[in-house]
Amino acid sequence: MNKKVILIGVLLGTLPLGAVAQEALKSDTIHTELRSDFLEELGDTTDLVVAGKGTKNWFISLSGGVNSLAAEANRDYDNFVNRARLSFRLSTGKWFTPVWGFRVQMGVGKLSGHSFLLNYYNMYDQVADHSVMPEGMLPYLSEKDGRTWFHRKFTYMDWSVNLMTDAVRWFTKEKKPVGLILSAGPGFAHGFASQGLSATNSFAFNAGIMLNVSVHKNWDIFAELQGNIVDETFDGQIGGQPGQRNFTVEGYAGLNVGISYKFGGRKFARYAKVHPVTYESVRYILPPTRVEKPVSVEDVVTTFAVRFLIDKYNIEEDQKLNIDRIARYMKRHPESRLELVGFADKETAYPAYNMKLSERRVKAVRDYLVKKCGISAERLVLDAKGDTKRAYNEDYRWNRAVVMQIIENDNKE
Repeated sequence: MNKKVILIGVLLGTLPLGAVAQEALKSDTIHTELRSDFLEELGDTTDLVVAGKGTKNWFISLSGGVNSLAAEANRDYDNFVNRARLSFRLSTGKWFTPVWGFRVQMGVGKLSGHSFLLNYYNMYDQVADHSVMPEGMLPYLSEKDGRTWFHRKFTYMDWSVNLMTDAVRWFTKEKKPVGLILSAGPGFAHGFASQGLSATNSFAFNAGIMLNVSVHKNWDIFAELQGNIVDETFDGQIGGQPGQRNFTVEGYAGLNVGISYKFGGRKFARYAKVHPVTYESVRYILPPTRVEKPVSVEDVVTTFAVRFLIDKYNIEEDQKLNIDRIARYMKRHPESRLELVGFADKETAYPAYNMKLSERRVKAVRDYLVKKCGISAERLVLDAKGDTKRAYNEDYRWNRAVVMQIIENDNKE
């Protein structure tokens, strides 16, 4: 009984500590979802974690081309190009960041090459004498340079898992229409039985370099050089030229061209570490409206603020009223011009991000004035301050705004 009382007491005593720890965790950082286009423009920084959501950043690709076998003694009979045979690849994968991703791919095709006659055949079959030549090999024997050659032809299928990186994004933080994608990873290859020789299996290492061109937000075209390193038994034979070193690995490589579909486009959800804020700071207290002294009832010139939610640049419906009012004034006074100055509060993120955010806010107001209200873009002067300057000192949250101010009015009485 005493043990139960002590245990319950300990548990009750830890509850306040758990609540304090939970509250500390909540107030330590706030992870704010940022828009994908900011990610593409700003790139990665050390204080960010990037992760795709749902089907975004997943892709599927299909390609076709040629592969050529690189086994021992093959090059003494014909060259790499003459040994080329058709191949196809199907891949699916995901980009976790603009720089790093992965894919799983399957390839299928034919391989062809010439080699010397061997002393052992069908090494994987359960037969008593492996030195007996299968009858299926006989039609594929030929003479060249006083030697008897075997023309090996078989179909293969392989699978691999690749780590991918876009080398272009190593050097730029901006999204580019052309990418140079490097890939590498482990795999497995299977050679189907043919010509009287049994099927073969081998672990493989796959690597490639791809030139990728974005032609649409959902579509890419690409050309890729790709190769696989496999065991020397993959083509069903062991050994090379007499008197020369025998390599324990062989391979096949080739060029494929194809098309890739990106589900949801290349969009990312970015999470930034920012200064401690509470939930209440996400809500807005209405900022004051500064009104100049009117000249007349007709010509009231007012400085208005278009307010935004934290980390957003889309214009809320209630904020369009202020823009519409400014637009009506400018239509009545065609000689007037309007200055749009964007701001961001320092609590949203780091300075470079906040500058981009304020620029986006200014462009959103400009687009509304031009496209919805019919105001000429030449009458608008744009500026962005980020969090380097404040329009309001009373409350940092009020600086999530674009301040609109008439800066020229020659129609004075």
